[in-house]
Amino acid sequence: MTIMISDLPYDLVSEILARVPSKSLAKLQTTCKRWYALFKDPKFVKMNNNLRKASKEVMFLIDYRVYSISVNRFHNSFRDTCIEYASIEFTGKLTRLEDSKEVKLSRIFHCNGLILCCMEDFESLVVWNPCTGETMSIKPKSFYQWNDSYAFGCGNSESSCPNYKILRCSSYYCKNSEQRIFNCEIYDFSSDSWRVLAGVTWRIHCSDNVVSLKGNAYWIHFDREAGHNVLLSFNFTTEVFVSMTLPDQSDYRHLGISVVREERLAVLHHNIGTSLTEMNVWLSNKIDEAKEVSWSKFLVVSFDNFKYPSYVKEITFWVDDEDKVVVTCIRDRDNYDYVYIVGERLHKQVFGKSWIWPCILSYVPSLNHIPKAKKEETL
Repeated sequence: MTIMISDLPYDLVSEILARVPSKSLAKLQTTCKRWYALFKDPKFVKMNNNLRKASKEVMFLIDYRVYSISVNRFHNSFRDTCIEYASIEFTGKLTRLEDSKEVKLSRIFHCNGLILCCMEDFESLVVWNPCTGETMSIKPKSFYQWNDSYAFGCGNSESSCPNYKILRCSSYYCKNSEQRIFNCEIYDFSSDSWRVLAGVTWRIHCSDNVVSLKGNAYWIHFDREAGHNVLLSFNFTTEVFVSMTLPDQSDYRHLGISVVREERLAVLHHNIGTSLTEMNVWLSNKIDEAKEVSWSKFLVVSFDNFKYPSYVKEITFWVDDEDKVVVTCIRDRDNYDYVYIVGERLHKQVFGKSWIWPCILSYVPSLNHIPKAKKEETL
């Protein structure tokens, strides 16, 4: 007797499908009405996020387009010498954004499978799930500016219905007071509205190098009063900024931050100027297991073996903690961009050219839905 999957109990089907990668489930959602409804269920989406094996995917933003890439590492033994090789393969252009032929993206931010996209004209924001193709346009309270700084996160991230929010930090010059005014606003998806975040004393400077982990935002911030860099966090549940310590030797200005497996933070830093000697990559403890952040050194790469820009303006990077490989995207002071794959006994420059707004980040596909504001019923 042949048993069809449709003959199995609903709970058992849910348990089986919850272990399937999200990208595969997205292709199956039109199989039948029962599965379509299941994949829309927030409880199932949360179960899928917890049970499915998180894929090591990388997003690469270049020339206003988003690509998925894979990093390949292999070695060859020759005369008792192990030679390391590495390459980057473009596995596809992510084109499920509505009207993708006309859409040009200048910046992207990731949170739990959703991508906050800043358009090329800096006049619009769109939230996008590349896995399902779902999109939502975010209207400004008044207007957006080219120098706005954003962070994307969510309150109650462990809930089956997390409350997604956007932090927008902007500044403008006030002629009356002859001072620069700093302003922070919160966009709340549950109300589909912006509101001013009061009581902010941090002067958040424009930076695209911000990441989201466990619903909270993290970025490198130079504390002018303290005179050194700190790890600045914004809790989207309490809506409070928190200053944390960075690894040793982190007083250098050029630092990068990334997320590893949706569990840890990674910080990359190196010396500045002509005295470059090495690159250091540090990993944090698992963020959800401790209240305080601690650091351990993950990788040290000497610059004796390959050429590296002496002066760096921007850094984004991705860490493969299994193969102990780091992919860095670097812009120098002449606006020339480099992509390197580095690791133990591995130093390779993959690209070197001028792009428009290059950025590399870790991405975990998910069926998470973009929440819509609940409309009040009228009597």
